[in-house]
Amino acid sequence: MKRRLGELSLSVSEYFASLDKGILLVSLLLAAFGLAAVNTATAAGSNHDHDMMIQCIGIGVGLLIVFAFSKIDYALLGQFSVPIVVICAAVLLATAFIGNYSGGNTNWLNLGFVSVQPSEFAKVAFILTFSTHVSRVSDSLNRISTLFFLMLHFLAYFIPICVQGDFGTALVYCGTLLVILYMAGVQYRYFILAGVVLVAAFPVLWNFVLKDYHKKRILFSLNPELDPLDFGYQPILSKIAIGSGGLTGLGYGEGVQSQNELLPESHTDFIYSVIGEEFGFIGCVFVLVLLTLLVVLLARGARIAKDDAGKLICYGLAGMFAVQSAMNVGMCIGVSPVIGVTLPFISAGGSSVLASFFAIGLAQSVRMKPDRSLRFGNRRRRRM
Repeated sequence: MKRRLGELSLSVSEYFASLDKGILLVSLLLAAFGLAAVNTATAAGSNHDHDMMIQCIGIGVGLLIVFAFSKIDYALLGQFSVPIVVICAAVLLATAFIGNYSGGNTNWLNLGFVSVQPSEFAKVAFILTFSTHVSRVSDSLNRISTLFFLMLHFLAYFIPICVQGDFGTALVYCGTLLVILYMAGVQYRYFILAGVVLVAAFPVLWNFVLKDYHKKRILFSLNPELDPLDFGYQPILSKIAIGSGGLTGLGYGEGVQSQNELLPESHTDFIYSVIGEEFGFIGCVFVLVLLTLLVVLLARGARIAKDDAGKLICYGLAGMFAVQSAMNVGMCIGVSPVIGVTLPFISAGGSSVLASFFAIGLAQSVRMKPDRSLRFGNRRRRRM
């Protein structure tokens, strides 16, 4: 009995020793700071207790997900890429038709006891399946036929999200796609060709794909003074909130915009504005430093990955966090349109927090492959 307990203790110790503690620590710091930000952003609202409970549950369950997911070999999951893609596409498409309509999008699925945003979790699934796909066709990556099937893979996720009307999340998928393809070694000519096609197709997208709601969001977000009481309202108040914080902020719980509920979605899409108002420039920089450090640590994980799929997963996760963070911060400071993208680990919402921790769990799985997962009983040492 003592021997088994000793082996268990040793296995657990080895398991925690093999985790990337830098990534885990930065994630926890972001989540803790986000919890404090959500607390003050929702303090004056009637849903404060509910929002805080969801955020605490999301962080707690998220940590369990990291430890559990890190034990699963991502290569094993990659073998089920086809069913994963099919299931994700089906759920995303179903959400587009039967999901809850909110803010111009239909991207929330009501399960009765809780509402979830499937597109958040599908981002991690996309990185896993797409990276696995790219690694399998690496020898013929720059053939037209290979890229064609890779694009079909991407569109299985992308089209249902566009049908939902969630173009902000769709752009995050696009950014992640570009990062993975670039790091995989796709030739520059294909990126240039894609850019030319996109520019040529822009008039068609503007006139026939984008809704009036999205067009106004783009136009008035970049020049909000043209419509200060409607589509320009959030960008104006967001910049006022960040600007009024100065160097050190107005003080925790002392923000004018958040405490008086003047800025809509201050606890989700515009949480960075609350940070700027109450924590000031120092708080904003602190968050950006943590997010940048997280991206760097994830990209660094590609250097110790055991195979191409693991490397691309790390680069994809780093790209996802970088693109999403840049879009959210840009939205809050008025340099990009208001498109409803959350700030990873910081914004309120169980789906956003859980999906972020899922991503960290996948990164830990890459680090621990192939024989570092938690084991019990007799241990076999690998020959070097």
